[in-house]
Amino acid sequence: MPRSPVLPRWPLFTLRVTGALVGLLAAGQPVLAGGFLQGFYPLLNAHMLAAMILATAVLLSVIASLLLWRLGGGPSAFALQYGVLLVLCVAQITLGFDRVLLLHIPLGVGIFIMGEKFVTDVFRFKPGTDAASTPTAAVDVAEVRA
Repeated sequence: MPRSPVLPRWPLFTLRVTGALVGLLAAGQPVLAGGFLQGFYPLLNAHMLAAMILATAVLLSVIASLLLWRLGGGPSAFALQYGVLLVLCVAQITLGFDRVLLLHIPLGVGIFIMGEKFVTDVFRFKPGTDAASTPTAAVDVAEVRA
């Protein structure tokens, strides 16, 4: 009887660290923008710099999710999710530089929501579970009640 190989745990740890960083940076962006709107104008530059750092953290999350998928036996959905988030961050930065606030602000809200949801999905992922049941499947009501 062949033994299944032991999958490394470090890809999941790496994705959790980068995902948490994405979540924290996404949560800080509205604070920086709000401070600018309150009249503290240097926060606009901090908002721009934090957006660049956020996009870099999302890129690192894409890499970490690819490592989890290929080396750690995790689902490919994480890579897809963070890949979409990276594209949206690039569009968001472009809209911000062009001062298209009509699209920039709602997209920023969407990026915040996605960043927070993705990090909760990553932290809820249990290695060795069926990939189809993570991160996008609905929770069974019977499991919640038990």
